[in-house]
This record gives sequence, C-alpha cells and structure tokens, in this order.
Amino acid sequence: MLSNIWAYIAGQFTAMDFWGIIQTAGLILSFVYLWLEFHQKPLMWVVSAICSMIYAHVYFHSKIYADMGFSCFNICMCVYGFIKWLKIDRKISVSHESDEGEKRKTVIAYRHFRSTEFMVTLAAAGAIWAAIFSILYFLTDSPIPALDALTATLNIVGTWVLAQKIIEVWGIWFLVNIISIYIYYRRGLHLTTILLYCFYLGASVYGYIKWRRRGILVKDVS
Repeated sequence: MLSNIWAYIAGQFTAMDFWGIIQTAGLILSFVYLWLEFHQKPLMWVVSAICSMIYAHVYFHSKIYADMGFSCFNICMCVYGFIKWLKIDRKISVSHESDEGEKRKTVIAYRHFRSTEFMVTLAAAGAIWAAIFSILYFLTDSPIPALDALTATLNIVGTWVLAQKIIEVWGIWFLVNIISIYIYYRRGLHLTTILLYCFYLGASVYGYIKWRRRGILVKDVS
C-alpha cells in the first residue's frame, strides 16, 4: 500500500503537464495570499485576484463549473474587498491616534456576526445555492452539482464576510476546505491543489486563533 501511495505522489511531480505546472504556481501564490490574510494586508485582494485567474482555468478544465464561476466572480469582489479594507484601515487608524497625534501601526480588527445579519446571510446562501445547483444540474454536465454549488456558495458568502472583517469567516473557510478536498480528489486534480486545501484547512484554524488573540474586537469596522 505504501508503495502505491509513493508511486502516486512521485507520478504527480515526475510527469507534470501544463495543468500541473499551473496548479503549482497557484499553490505558491496561495501561500502568499494566506500570509497576507492572516495579517489583514489589503494587498491580499490583489494576490487573491491573480489566484482566481489561475484556478478559473483549472476548474473549467476539470468541469468544476461552479468553482470556476466563483473564481471569475471573486476577481470582481477583490476590487470591492481591496477598497473596503483600505476604508476600514483608514477609519481604525484615525480612531487609534495617540495623544501626540502619531498613528499606530495597522492593527488586526474584527467583529462578530450580528444576529439579524447572520440570518439574512444564511437565507441568501440558501438562495444562491439553489440557483447555482439548478444551473449546474440542468444546463451543464457537472458530475457533482450539489457539492460544486455548495463550495461556490460558501466562497461567495465567505468573501463578502471577509470583506466586513467578520471573524466567523474562518469557520466558513474551514467548511469550504473540507468539502473541496473531497471534490478535488474525486475529480483527479493535481496533488498540489489537494495538498493546498489540506493546508488551508489547518490555516483556517490558525487564522481564527490569530485574529482572536492578536486582533481588536470592535462593534463596527464597516
């Protein structure tokens, strides 16, 4: 059994085709993206857009259409997120000026879901999933329309939640990563992509802990 596992791993890197190279490049950029996300650097949104361009092609090639659609959508959301974070950081920096008038270094700020906001987000997620699932089921040859629609929905919702600096986004990413690992293994994506999402799984736990321990809880960062 171990020899079969080793043969699979070795084969993934010794016979790497174009799509394998593309996914490896995406893997490297994704590590950069994670570091920036942990530290709430607005540049994260730029790197995220580049990663989305890469994986949009990968998902289309693998017939994971909903994730491909999200990647295209995310490129637009990255513009919104970048502007939103700059606005939030400017607001927080001004509110944390010292007596001497000097601004503190950029801080990690977060807030929690409001109860009504959470219910609206949950309802929106249900509607988005139903719409994406219907498109995949009736209009494409997607072999896994329900799960594909679910990851795309969680990614769409999670991106908006991240832009608001709501800490529960890390729970959404945790769920997305578990489902994605299963989908990508089943669809035969390159090992680097599967390993990336295994890393993402652990990173979603680390990200939550880092924001919680190093961040500042505020009532409203929007």
